[in-house]
Amino acid sequence: MQLKKELFVTEIDGKAAELLPDWGPLDRFGIIVHEPFGAIGASYLLQAAIAEWYAARPERLDRSDQIYPDFFLFHAGGPHGDHTYFDLFPPRKEVFVENTPMALLRAVNDRGITHLAVPDRPVERVQHEFKEPRQAYDRIRSAWAYSPSGRVENADVTISSKRRVAEANIKLTLNAAESYSERQQASAAVGEVPLPENELVRVPESREHEVSKEVRDRILEQRKTLDAGGVRTESYRRITVRDALGMLHHGPAPAFLESESWPSD
Repeated sequence: MQLKKELFVTEIDGKAAELLPDWGPLDRFGIIVHEPFGAIGASYLLQAAIAEWYAARPERLDRSDQIYPDFFLFHAGGPHGDHTYFDLFPPRKEVFVENTPMALLRAVNDRGITHLAVPDRPVERVQHEFKEPRQAYDRIRSAWAYSPSGRVENADVTISSKRRVAEANIKLTLNAAESYSERQQASAAVGEVPLPENELVRVPESREHEVSKEVRDRILEQRKTLDAGGVRTESYRRITVRDALGMLHHGPAPAFLESESWPSD
């Protein structure tokens, strides 16, 4: 589903603001997920960033040669559900990672993430591999805490929309079979996609089994609690990159390991 910046209204500290004023064409967004379809709680943040990615280079929307955002979803100890409808394609953009701070930061750094969203949880003192934190501090320019519920405690950022299309990717993700209208709109938006003779299309295996229908339906129903006056709003909290690196994992962090000595000449 093609997204435009005008679809969303952002407020920071209660005032209208640009969500990503310094966004550049080579920026990369990453989101950590701890539970089944937890990223739905940050779906407006994710989609607003997608709109920024396309706006940075409008030619990316050219149907004859469209490309998808360099955005990545990290399943911590997952899998936590198929998020392809959020333009996370090819499938390698959903990354399945061991639920440890070291493994998750390594995956984030490997993909050059510049803007990072993490599930809200207490910041924990964790151990990372040598120089990995410094790489992240140097490159990641903004970080947010989000809640799978869509509303985080002590929020200072909100993103709202009163347009049904803002929920289309969510409905497709959670219940594609019963989202006929949204599927038709998505197909119309993509149009006829030409296939270069030197490129191969592989149809991924279904991942429907990863999350039960009961959980999907509960998440869809819970979205209604975000409504007020015909407007649906999600909230987030800005955090430091240092804090984000202590929130990548879920559950207690592993015990610290002892560093190995460099071999002597």
